[in-house]
Amino acid sequence: MLRALAILAATAPQLSSILRLQECGWFAYNVPEPGPLEVAVWWASANASKLLPLVLAFLALWAPRQFPKIGAIFAALTTALNALPLVVPYTGPCGRTSGEWLVVACYALATVLLLRTRPGHRLPRARAAVWSVVVLLVLGRALARNYSSDGIVGCWAMLQGTWAQIQINLDLAEALYGWVCVAAAGAVLAAHRSASLVGLVLLVPAWFQPVAWLLSAASHDCSSAFALVAWPHLIAGALALLAARLPARGGPGTAPEPEPAQPHSP
Repeated sequence: MLRALAILAATAPQLSSILRLQECGWFAYNVPEPGPLEVAVWWASANASKLLPLVLAFLALWAPRQFPKIGAIFAALTTALNALPLVVPYTGPCGRTSGEWLVVACYALATVLLLRTRPGHRLPRARAAVWSVVVLLVLGRALARNYSSDGIVGCWAMLQGTWAQIQINLDLAEALYGWVCVAAAGAVLAAHRSASLVGLVLLVPAWFQPVAWLLSAASHDCSSAFALVAWPHLIAGALALLAARLPARGGPGTAPEPEPAQPHSP
């Protein structure tokens, strides 16, 4: 239970960042720009927030006995780095923006929960490997989305109205590493049946475009309708569902259970 609450607190700020974006339009005059200190502080806090779910995911998969302590160290560091924007505002087109206490509180809560979490059992290597691939697939697509030349991975259907708005929100979630947080949460909970729900969630961005294209009768300029499928998310979701059918205990490297004590001979 504490493990689930810890990963929820660690990923909540990233997921909620989708709702906290501001649009300020374009300016014909000189746009205010941040100073070097502001850039360094906000860059460090943003990257720590992105890295923490990944650290927790791979600790839970491959080093469950060190998960509470090392995870708490990273969570505490993330808390400290996200506290700096409270005193070093960022200068941008929307004016000067300060950090948020709620974000710092979430990471502080994750730190406390991790310190109170008991070390877990080692997963079988097959399940740990499958979930590692799930996380890396989702992370790879997010990196491709953010660092490609045009910011678009694959091709898009010409959706309109509500369909288009949903697609924009799904793409925004990917740009802000929201789907990476979802995959990381599944990895932390990989030993439990609830992790299979993550597989179902990852199928949403995988199938949304082809389903929306079919239901809305929109057009597209792709080579085929199959190009509308987000294949990394589709494969990741399928693997997450497959992992639920693999053994969750007793894998290679698991410490043997102690044998019951034998009565002494008279």
